[in-house]
Amino acid sequence: MNIFQKFYLTFLVIFLASCSSVSTDRTNDATAISASATGAYSDGGITSNNVLYFAYDRSDINSAGRAKIRNLAKMIKDNDLSVRVEGHCDERGTREYNLALGEQRAKTVAELLIINGVPSSKISTVSYGEEKPVASGSNENSWSKNRRALVKTF
Repeated sequence: MNIFQKFYLTFLVIFLASCSSVSTDRTNDATAISASATGAYSDGGITSNNVLYFAYDRSDINSAGRAKIRNLAKMIKDNDLSVRVEGHCDERGTREYNLALGEQRAKTVAELLIINGVPSSKISTVSYGEEKPVASGSNENSWSKNRRALVKTF
């Protein structure tokens, strides 16, 4: 087992222990839509602790999202991790518009990580626009799940 695998395994154990109180109930209220996930994805280890949700056509983060980012920043710094912040949108809007909005969402999260002490050299951003939805359907329930930013560590 190489050093990366050992580190990843240690990180995973710590991360799962810290997630033990996360509810798996999804709500559709404004808080969940704006910034705070209440469920977990099985998308490559993505959990509610590193997913932030946004309101329609917005890239700002509310106080619950800011608290989540503070916790992420601490974990990133404590474990000397690098991260990629991925911005996503729902299917509404043009491809170009959604790519720009996804980029702004990713940059907003990255800026808050930097404010909370994560070196900018440890952060990259990418926008996928509407290209990688986690929920299919043309309704608010699906759209609210797709308006997100993911913070992936490596």
